[in-house]
Amino acid sequence: MAIEWVPRSPARERAWRVAEGSPLAAVPEGVEVEGTRAVRVPVKGIVPQRRQRSGLGGWVGLVLLVNVGHLLTAARSASVTLWAALTASWWVLAVVLALALVLAYRFLRLRPLTGRDQPDLALSALGIHTGGLVVPWTSVDRVVRVGFAAGPGRGGPGARRFLAVRVDDFVNVRGLTPFRAGLANLTRRHLVVLCESREIRDPTALSLALEELVANPVARELLSGHEGIRLVTVGPPPGPLANAA
Repeated sequence: MAIEWVPRSPARERAWRVAEGSPLAAVPEGVEVEGTRAVRVPVKGIVPQRRQRSGLGGWVGLVLLVNVGHLLTAARSASVTLWAALTASWWVLAVVLALALVLAYRFLRLRPLTGRDQPDLALSALGIHTGGLVVPWTSVDRVVRVGFAAGPGRGGPGARRFLAVRVDDFVNVRGLTPFRAGLANLTRRHLVVLCESREIRDPTALSLALEELVANPVARELLSGHEGIRLVTVGPPPGPLANAA
């Protein structure tokens, strides 16, 4: 889970029309969460591919190692010169401090501080369970599909398709500390990023199922049985779900 952990410049909307899932991700299954039946959607973490090292990198490393003394002397001289230039103008220090605070704020706001959170999703009548949080259905405004030509991710830079939900108020999200909820409420788009399309088996079916669950409270009753698994696996049927519940 991440709060608005997506780039700022979206690509065209058609990017999500070609969003592909991962056949390596497990299929959804029924589980029990907080004493209620739910549907677990496995999220497969994308492991970055190991890059091949060329012989040129080894030669560059050897040259740097041989000249390490000269490099340290040059770095020390440059740092002294830079510090003298900064202290000469107090407003430069103020700008640097402001930039540091902005970067720290964005780090705390956008990125989870630990990797212990489970990436898998669980959908129950209570809401969306992700990363130790519970987002109630009543707090979800809409489902958001975000497509980018390039952006950050577990698999390195490249094309990204994110699936997220827009939350009206993070105070109602269980599992967030008041500090993190306040930071999240300062974000512009109020997004909770659920996963990347390449991390689940069928992102299109899941996104359509989430839209149905947000718009139709009756559909949430299906999450306690096999119909809930079918809902997130193949998407909602073309007709109403009132009779199916």
